[in-house]
Amino acid sequence: MVNSFFYNTLDVFFNILHIIIILINCFGWAFKKTLMLNLILLLTTMLSWTILGVFFGLGFCFLTNLHFALLGELKPTNIPFSYLDYLLIENFNLKVSSQTISLLSILVVFGSLGISIKKNFCLINNYLLALLIFCCINWILIIYKNGIGFIPSIDQPYIALSLFATIILIIEIILNLFGKKFLKMIT
Repeated sequence: MVNSFFYNTLDVFFNILHIIIILINCFGWAFKKTLMLNLILLLTTMLSWTILGVFFGLGFCFLTNLHFALLGELKPTNIPFSYLDYLLIENFNLKVSSQTISLLSILVVFGSLGISIKKNFCLINNYLLALLIFCCINWILIIYKNGIGFIPSIDQPYIALSLFATIILIIEIILNLFGKKFLKMIT
């Protein structure tokens, strides 16, 4: 028998955790105390969307997957791929499409990332800015055409290039963040 109190408590915990992470991803750049956390959570989100997305569907979130596995234990339910779909469409009954939510999420994440880069590094070079814009536009086009949660075919050059560019963007940001300190440590 399922201990519903335990699972309900975990459900509340995951909802609160997920909402806090979403708020930090969206607005963490606005406060000095959450600026670095914002950048780290945005990078973690993008890594999950990209790297894990290749195997589990683009836009995959490991936290959402864990939370939804818990919900499946609590009660039989038809859970969407995206936590925002679950929160906004299923819980708040908003009349908006999953695709609209996904496209707005991409814009917000990449926009927040651009602001976070600027505020964390005090500047954003043209290469990083071009890469950020390229990745954002490509993600929008891919999700607009295919929807969120589809498992990409890497043999499609456009999708492979977009995912590769996103990984390069993440690596560039990490190198800007930790690179100089790391290079000093190993030399």
